[in-house]
Amino acid sequence: MNPQSLFASAAINIGLAFVVLSLFSILKKQPSNAPIYYARRLSKGHNIHFHHSLSIHRFFPSVSWIPRAFRVTEDEILETGGLDALVIIRLFKFGIKFFVVCSLVGLAVLIPVNYNGQDGLYRSYHSMDSFTISNISRGSNRLWVHFSCLWFISLYGLYLLYESQAESIARKIKDLRERPTANKHKRERLLLDASQEYAISLQQEKLQVFCEKIRQLQREIIIKQKELPVAFVIFKSRWGAALAAQSQQHPHPLLWITEMAPEPRDVSWRSLVIPYRILWLYKIGVVLAASLLTIFFAIPVTAVQGIARFEKLKKWFPPAMAVQLIPGLSSILTGYLPSVILKGFIYIVPFAMLGMAKAAGCISKSKEEIKACNMVFYFLLGNVFFLSVLSGSLLDEIGESFTHPKDFPSHLASAVSAQADFFMTYILTDGLSGFSLEILQPGLLFWDVIKSITFGRGKKKNPYLYSLAYFRIIPMVSLSVLIGTVYAVVAPLLLPFLIGYFSLGYVVYVNQIEDVYETVYETCGQYWPYIHLYIVIAIILMQITMIGLFGLKSKPAASILTIPLLLLTLMFNEYCKKRFLPTFHHYPVQNAVENDELDVKSRQMEVNYEDAINAYCSPCLQPVNFLESESSSTQPLVSSFPSEF
Repeated sequence: MNPQSLFASAAINIGLAFVVLSLFSILKKQPSNAPIYYARRLSKGHNIHFHHSLSIHRFFPSVSWIPRAFRVTEDEILETGGLDALVIIRLFKFGIKFFVVCSLVGLAVLIPVNYNGQDGLYRSYHSMDSFTISNISRGSNRLWVHFSCLWFISLYGLYLLYESQAESIARKIKDLRERPTANKHKRERLLLDASQEYAISLQQEKLQVFCEKIRQLQREIIIKQKELPVAFVIFKSRWGAALAAQSQQHPHPLLWITEMAPEPRDVSWRSLVIPYRILWLYKIGVVLAASLLTIFFAIPVTAVQGIARFEKLKKWFPPAMAVQLIPGLSSILTGYLPSVILKGFIYIVPFAMLGMAKAAGCISKSKEEIKACNMVFYFLLGNVFFLSVLSGSLLDEIGESFTHPKDFPSHLASAVSAQADFFMTYILTDGLSGFSLEILQPGLLFWDVIKSITFGRGKKKNPYLYSLAYFRIIPMVSLSVLIGTVYAVVAPLLLPFLIGYFSLGYVVYVNQIEDVYETVYETCGQYWPYIHLYIVIAIILMQITMIGLFGLKSKPAASILTIPLLLLTLMFNEYCKKRFLPTFHHYPVQNAVENDELDVKSRQMEVNYEDAINAYCSPCLQPVNFLESESSSTQPLVSSFPSEF
């Protein structure tokens, strides 16, 4: 890709982002759009202040929401969206901290070294390769600069993971477990006008009669059916629940399975009917379906790389030369179009993976989303990253390998580093366009207009409440971390793009967590171990890539001296698994006893026990209350007490 194509992609993405963000800042000021842009606040009964007069202020773009997002503290995020939402914000903060330092190293050290790497030999000033490691001569001592930067970047990334992330999140998990039940939010009722209350109560009585009949029929059906081998067992203390959930109850480990139950609102009731003995069949089916999707996706990725490598494509498909007849069109096609097509294809992948995860028999919604998150990340790692690199390299080497077979290693190294151009455009599209559309919510805007002019005309608008799509956000952002990390030493010109990517993502999702998305469950940070692993994988891939590149550049000593760094990273990951991972998956008995003692002193033991008994009830057997928002305002009751058998 030439610089003109990269500039065309940057100009288009920046222009679209400016237009979309300006439109968002205007639409957010309109009272009619409050159910879209203040859905969470409205569901909580917060007052939203608007300028109702037709002033210029209402129709003039503003950036006030950006500094507001930077003023929101982590404690406020934790209070608003829970620890899972804070984990996403921490991921963006990690990206900002990590790539700011990497960018300083890349711009101040690596780019000057790369640009002057040919030592006076012929250099192409019309290629982005001049700023990458491919511009360094084979055997040059300048490669030791890259070696030193590799060690520094790797150690800095591991330092951020341990100091800034794992310790803090583990501490917040402990604080959440020690938080008294009495301090948790209670359910909020919607405010109704006195003139409407009587009419609504009459309709509610009629609906209640029908609901009672439906529940009676459901009870009769359940009684007639065979009893399911699964139950929620309620304990009177956290200590008893922790021992039962984390112990083997029978000599035959498959005969009696116990684990800590998810919180009441997180239970996936449809999955409880699946017998544990055949659960592995469901999991195998999901793996096969995900594999087929991954294989099928290789077709559009290869086609996208064919467009991106336009110069090579012309040799194999001469009619493509007609594109050059229109000035500037080839730059747009090679710089902007491939990343847009790829982004369009992968948009549906998280939702497809979530559908597969729902069929895997997970006992909670959070486990379904965590499973989907994991599948999406490895899908993106294999298809978007590895397949893009391999297909781009393959297109480059089809002709060169036959004409100059001795130069194959150097051509391959150049092709791998040259893919940084494509990933620059991908980061631009995913960040500027993706985050801008995320905050604008064009789908909801279109649906709201359709409702307003059809069946919803004249009716009161309800907030458009949706949960934060962890299964979509975390893998996409983690892939950007991986791309930036792998190319941090190879092509440092990509790093400044990532600073903008993570900064925009940070302010967008702080805004969404504060104003838009609701919290439907709380896992106490169960997503963080997976994010930690994704970042470690990124660092390991960077090190393996550099070992190969040092070898191709005839610097075997640098390759050998990078191996201890790789081993150090693997040892660091194993240490973190033993030091922090149990905190996410187990409830220490010592903490359970301490919290029980606190509940005894505050006389909360019996209250908690009664709440737990009533909480774990099948939805078809629960009483219907039409004046309560059960999903959006309910907080965890006593998630440490019950165990699921």
